[in-house]
Amino acid sequence: MIYALLTLLLAPLLRLFERRPAVPPRRVLVVQVAKIGDAICTTPLLRELRAGLPDARITVLAGAAAAPLLRVNPRIDEVLVADAADWKGLAAKFGLAARLRRGAFDAVLCCNGGATWPVVLAWAGIARRIGLIPNFGGRSQRLAERLWTSGIAHRGERMIVETYFEMLRALDLAPTDTRKEAHAAEGAAARAAALLPEAGRPLIGLAIGAANKLKELGTDKQAELVVDLLAAWPAARIVLLGGPGDRDQAAALLAAVPAGVRAALIDSCGALALADLPALLSRLDLFIGVDSGLTYIADALEVPLVSVAGPCNMKETGPVGPRARIVQHPLPCAPCAHIFRAPYACRIGTRECIRDVGSSEIMAAARDAMAGGAA
Repeated sequence: MIYALLTLLLAPLLRLFERRPAVPPRRVLVVQVAKIGDAICTTPLLRELRAGLPDARITVLAGAAAAPLLRVNPRIDEVLVADAADWKGLAAKFGLAARLRRGAFDAVLCCNGGATWPVVLAWAGIARRIGLIPNFGGRSQRLAERLWTSGIAHRGERMIVETYFEMLRALDLAPTDTRKEAHAAEGAAARAAALLPEAGRPLIGLAIGAANKLKELGTDKQAELVVDLLAAWPAARIVLLGGPGDRDQAAALLAAVPAGVRAALIDSCGALALADLPALLSRLDLFIGVDSGLTYIADALEVPLVSVAGPCNMKETGPVGPRARIVQHPLPCAPCAHIFRAPYACRIGTRECIRDVGSSEIMAAARDAMAGGAA
């Protein structure tokens, strides 16, 4: 709170050091330092920003996890990387502000909540600061939000992209297209093809893990699902999807399924770089996962998919593709996970929203997604 209070008190002095912004802006910063799924949900903003300001230089400040995907996004001119250590403490905040000041930005669109960003971006001397006001936050955050030149309130009953588009309207733009995007690195198609067999359809992707372990299906449920998928589609091949950190879970799943079905599984965890994964997912006939970054990449590519949403608020970020199906039980305690307030453990200790989802429900949604047509 002290940083926000001092910055507000010194605001008249800080304004003397702000760069006079070009109108329309020629250099725009977008702040999105959250995870992969959040970065994918920001891609409509980036596309519409580029459409509205075709000659502007667009820079994104991203977290290390999502930066590889954003670097191959053609809407972006530059990606800067920052993680929590880059803004924790006074010295780090000053350092980040100085780094951003060198960008000479005319405007910033901040897609993250918290008290840090209004302060750091004011210190960076960016005169036009359009910031998102989360639907959750404490006194420090509410105080810091007064530093935005335009503060856009997010409401939990609407998709986050609608809030992002309000931010663009504050920049005098008129966004219209809410579709997500996922771009692959050069040469990714060939690298993805090398992992996959020529025979065996449908090709089904199964996301193994999630950054938030509260959302994960678990090995036993995944093993049951694998058996049911192969019973429904005997010629199918199932691609296990994840990063290097998911290799142990993939190995556990391979050990848990009956020996007779293991040949139908392809373990791709960690085999491709993140920026190659859109090329792999685009080849799938069906994707199954929880609320994770891979699910949002699949949704951006309009792959038929099933998302086991568990504790997540699907009114804010759920998959919206024409062949996306969401499996979620209506429970008194759900949703408890929101964009700006996401627990990492079940507060009642049961994980009922995941535990009680049966393989038969996922299979029914999978058949529906494969059959085609809008939900």
